[in-house]
Formats: sequence, structure tokens, C-alpha cells
Amino acid sequence: MIPSSIKLTSWQRVIIALVLLYHLLPVAEGIAQETGTFEGTLMATGDRKSIDFFENRSVFTFSLEGHVNLKDAVGQTADFWAKWVGLWDTQTGGTARCVWKDGTGQKIFIVINGSQLEKGSVFTGEFVGGTGAFKGIQGNFSLCWTSLSLNTGDHVISGYTKNIKGSYTIP
Repeated sequence: MIPSSIKLTSWQRVIIALVLLYHLLPVAEGIAQETGTFEGTLMATGDRKSIDFFENRSVFTFSLEGHVNLKDAVGQTADFWAKWVGLWDTQTGGTARCVWKDGTGQKIFIVINGSQLEKGSVFTGEFVGGTGAFKGIQGNFSLCWTSLSLNTGDHVISGYTKNIKGSYTIP
């Protein structure tokens, strides 16, 4: 505190205010960042297209859509509609790109990797960005398929997991 006997000019007051503001800004930025953990369920269904490949080795592209329901929200959202597209190889595993969209149209973009596409398989996902309130989101999650069906007759694929678990940071 400055003693009342010291008279400051307007410019000196502005400089003092700017110095104080400069030192308080990093604290304000830290407060704006949101971090959290979440868990929930996922149910998805879609189709796959097989490619003739090497003997005893299956390769296919797939697309899935489904509902992500979280017990703990990411940001303010606990329900998302998910769309995936990917490539899978029964020998090496695969990768997919996924978009989670909330009810207002805001999106989270995800890269997913995993080993075999079967019940009990563990997949890892990484948040690589988003739109709106999810802009700049980063984080990761894992899921283990509780059930998975590859119906070869009509090329349908469907799966369910009750154990999505992860963490995120929104700047």
C-alpha cells in the first residue's frame, strides 16, 4: 500500500496498475483451464467392407455410429453422438478416426488405436482437438469391448462397452 502522503500522477497510477495486472494474468489463465476425468458407456453399430488380402489375414474398413453416455461430463456434456471410420488388420490391429458431437453441434476429434477387434480388446483414444467449448481439448481414454459382433453375412459390426475411462484438459 502506498502511503497517502505520496502523490502519484495519473501515469504513475497506470504503470502501477499495469505491473499488477501483468503479475496477476498467469493466475487468471490457470483458472480458465478445465481438467477432469470421466467414465461411461458406448454403444455403436455400423458396417464393414472386407478386402481380399493375404491368406489367414483379414483386412477391412469400417464405419460406426453410436451413443457415448458419460457418468462424468467432459466440459458440460455427458452425452455425445459418435461417428468412427477406420481400417483394421487382424494381424497388426488398426486405427480409427472418431468425432464425438454434442447436442449443440460442438465436436471433439479423436484418434483411436487398438489390437484385435474382438470382445475383451482394449482400445486407446486421444483427444486431438475440438470446436466451440471443446476447442483445444487434449486428453486420452481407454475402453475394453464388453461385447462385439462381426456378422459376416451382412457385414454388420456392433459393439458395446461399459468402461470408457479417461481424462481431459480444455484450455
